[in-house]
Order: sequence, then structure tokens, then C-alpha cells
Amino acid sequence: METNAAKPEHAINIISRKHMDISGVRDVESFDEEGATLITACGRLTLEGKNIKVSSLDVERGVVKIEGQIDALFYSDIREDSRRGIFGRKLG
Repeated sequence: METNAAKPEHAINIISRKHMDISGVRDVESFDEEGATLITACGRLTLEGKNIKVSSLDVERGVVKIEGQIDALFYSDIREDSRRGIFGRKLG
């Protein structure tokens, strides 16, 4: 029997395009100084910018804090495949 579990909430708080708090993060696919790709409760979130740093990562709560120059962010749907993120969990 399937249960209707509540979908985890996802939120983004950006302050002056320099600080970003993201909740509802399931996995971190990649990150470097020019951006990051996160798997969230609402799909794949891609962040682009300069001097990007992950200042805090709480895997248990699904919260990521990012600092740097934030130029763009966009969502895309997650394909059902066998790709794995940094933490080795199956995505999707």
C-alpha cells in the first residue's frame, strides 16, 4: 500500500546575490568556483557565478549555504537513470 508522504519543502534565500541558503537539498552533484548542481525536492538546481564556495553543508537536514557572486540559477527535471551524486546515493 502506498502512503501519501509529505513532499519535503524546498526554499532558497538569496541575500545581495552573495549569500544563498538552500533547503530541501537531497544531493550535491557537483560544485566548483563557477557554480554548483544540486538535486532538490523540486528538481535539479544549477547555480552559476564566480568564486562560488559551499560554506556549510548539512546532509541530514538537507541544507546548503553558498557564498560568492551568484549570476544565475535554473531548474531542470531529473532524468530517471543510474547517475550518482557526490555522496554516492542513487539519484532520482
